[in-house]
Amino acid sequence: MSLQKKNILIIEDSIAVAGLIQDFLKKLNYQNIKICNSGRSGIQVFEELVKANKIPVVILDYSLPDMNADDIMSEIFRIRPDAKVIIETASERTDDTIKDVLRHGAYQYIEKPIRFESIKSTMEILEEEDKTLEDTPADNNKEIDSLLISSTRISLARVSEYTGKKTEEVLECFKKLKDEGKVVSIESIKEVSCNMCDSVKIGQNFSCPSCNKTNFKQGKLIEHFKCGNVSVEDSYKNNICPKCHKEIKIIGVDYKTIDNYYICSDCGEKFPEPLIEYVCIRCRNKFKLDQAKWITSEGFRSINL
Repeated sequence: MSLQKKNILIIEDSIAVAGLIQDFLKKLNYQNIKICNSGRSGIQVFEELVKANKIPVVILDYSLPDMNADDIMSEIFRIRPDAKVIIETASERTDDTIKDVLRHGAYQYIEKPIRFESIKSTMEILEEEDKTLEDTPADNNKEIDSLLISSTRISLARVSEYTGKKTEEVLECFKKLKDEGKVVSIESIKEVSCNMCDSVKIGQNFSCPSCNKTNFKQGKLIEHFKCGNVSVEDSYKNNICPKCHKEIKIIGVDYKTIDNYYICSDCGEKFPEPLIEYVCIRCRNKFKLDQAKWITSEGFRSINL
């Protein structure tokens, strides 16, 4: 089935934006289009479509009132690991949050305000990939090849889980690839796994250790010796302390800087390291590092793929 006959799922809280995207996609001959205005309803509709064997391309707004893009994608990939998710966002690609979304599996992103040409070119690329896959003979090792190409090294446990193959099947595939000179064995790899379901599909959440919110930024702090004020560099306008309103002049005498600190925009807490929480993509279990299970399995590295 060509991509033009597939479903499109738009998860966007702005009815106006969603309507504009829908109208344009219809002009490109996409007729099966659904719109959801929240992350939770979008996940529910996505799951219903997958169960009906109508796997949609997802166009996802980065910022929704009820959920963020990372959490929505985690749920979508749990339901369908090979889902195509296109992020629409006002942030530039250089923004760390967008880099993270792309690293976490987003297929592409489209900047806001939406340019129809960007939607068209992205859909054309998807169609071309679909056509290529249809024209390519089935290859049982294709999934493993793809995982090896995208990783400098990878574990037997990870390949087995991501491909859905038994360990024995994966080892047989690796034996063939080694005989062909495409991979080599490396030292065993030890990695974090879920303490509930043993999955190695693990994501990370970073938050403020005080309020558990994720709205924090990295910055530099300045401590004024005279009054003891410690606040972000930007608060010292024209080198004037925001607490005692005295000028700071000489570093090491009047003040010192504290680099690489984090400042929470919600509660104002200042901290050297964010709180790290692990999230299992398969079962959504959340846990800290000291609660994690560890899995050790054979490691492999591609050399000629």
